[in-house]
Amino acid sequence: MKLLRFRRAIALLLAIVAALAVSFGAANASIPDADIRSSSNQAGFGAFDGVYGHVEFGISGRSAIGAYAGTDPNDLYFGNFGSGDQRFNSDLLVGGHYMVQLVEGVEGNPNVALIAGAFANRAGLRPEFGFALSYPFSERWVGRLNAVYGPSWGLEAGYNFSPTVQGTFGVTGMGLVGLNIRF
Repeated sequence: MKLLRFRRAIALLLAIVAALAVSFGAANASIPDADIRSSSNQAGFGAFDGVYGHVEFGISGRSAIGAYAGTDPNDLYFGNFGSGDQRFNSDLLVGGHYMVQLVEGVEGNPNVALIAGAFANRAGLRPEFGFALSYPFSERWVGRLNAVYGPSWGLEAGYNFSPTVQGTFGVTGMGLVGLNIRF
């Protein structure tokens, strides 16, 4: 019963964020996106086994920093630890990373970025590193593949409902479905 109330509260929060997002800039991903833009910030939510939130801040046209936090009660992601483990005594997952764009996609080419950072969960502090790839199929559809050790991994498709709101669906470390805004 408690879990049902929590999920209803998250659904209501996502609806409010979507309604407020209409006045902001372009939307983006629930996992880190290789399409980095200067002075472009984003925030979003993901859900599946747990609930996740993230923020990304564009530092320059080719670099960004990001942070995320979430809860995963069934330890679906990176849950390889003993039942008596007390190093990070909750279902909380936190992390942060730095991204640098290696290839800027122009004229139908993909964007490629390097991701490096750290995350912590009940299994302790771990590094996060890998590559992010994004490809715009059309003005409304984008595909992403992140080959990353850490919660930023995933394969997802994003659909731009408006210039400010993007919904995502895929198999990722940040959930199965997501909602994102750019501010």
